[in-house]
Amino acid sequence: SSLLRAPPRQSSLLLSPMPCASYNLAGAGTLYDAQYDSAARRLATASSDGVVRIFSTSGGVQLGELRGHQTPVVSLSWGAGSFASLLASSSEDGSVTIWREVRPQERQIDHRLHVTGAANVVAFCPPEYGLALAIAGGDDLGIVTMLIRNERAKAGPGSEWQVRSFPAHQGGVAALSWAPSTSPATMATGPAVGRAAALAPCRLVTCGADKAVCVWQTDNKLLDWRKQFSLTAAGFSGHPRDVARWPNVGLPSSLIAAGTEEGSVAVWVQDIDGRDWRLQSCWQVPGDVRRLSWSRTAGVVLGVSFGAGGSALYREGPCGKWEPIPLDA
Repeated sequence: SSLLRAPPRQSSLLLSPMPCASYNLAGAGTLYDAQYDSAARRLATASSDGVVRIFSTSGGVQLGELRGHQTPVVSLSWGAGSFASLLASSSEDGSVTIWREVRPQERQIDHRLHVTGAANVVAFCPPEYGLALAIAGGDDLGIVTMLIRNERAKAGPGSEWQVRSFPAHQGGVAALSWAPSTSPATMATGPAVGRAAALAPCRLVTCGADKAVCVWQTDNKLLDWRKQFSLTAAGFSGHPRDVARWPNVGLPSSLIAAGTEEGSVAVWVQDIDGRDWRLQSCWQVPGDVRRLSWSRTAGVVLGVSFGAGGSALYREGPCGKWEPIPLDA
């Protein structure tokens, strides 16, 4: 059997800074994922017809189609920094493809990989760590696969990749999210600040069929992963569907959000890097959680999509309780 992150990955654009635009997806079937590139100039979509479509965010014009998957495409990830020419896609049958832009509006396959079960989520790591793609495997072994390229130069034809993996969640990995590369001490004050590293240790948060939410850390080569923390919460019930690490941009504290098929949403906080994580808030939404996303421009705001098209925004209120933001706020 295979854990498939099946319902569609809704509302990846819930907290997008882009203005409203229309994109023609007629005939594409169910939309599973949609991701802006790091410059917010292009939008890639993943759908049940197995095609990845790329649009310009200026006017919504379609720039191209990437055909190489035989089953529905369920996840996408753009590279950033020196690796902004790369786009990764994954599908229900475990196929993972890395596409490289060879000239404007033209992409070729740079690398292909197949994992057992569904490739539920793909995500490039922050470029400061180099070039690596994390893959959440949906098979019973619950493997996270790392596809790593040694050099930190720009990707090119014939790039050599190496594969590493580690067991994360028995029964399947539902979702994963990279921690930001900026050290949490960057904007802190005090005598220890001068000794703080500008680059944080490389970390990843995952969730899966064993109902666990886990934080992992690795060495600077991204080869050896060990579990740092396992997060729990009273009232956090059901199998987790998504997990998201807050892009804290150098602030001392860190946040992790997770949501389940039973509509539970939990937020954990780590006040200082290296300390234990503690539950900050846990609440219910009216439907199964489909997708979580943090705002990168509007402060500490969490977007939650649930059920058949429902969505809501939340922010921290008094005493650490998270409250819905009125639509007219």
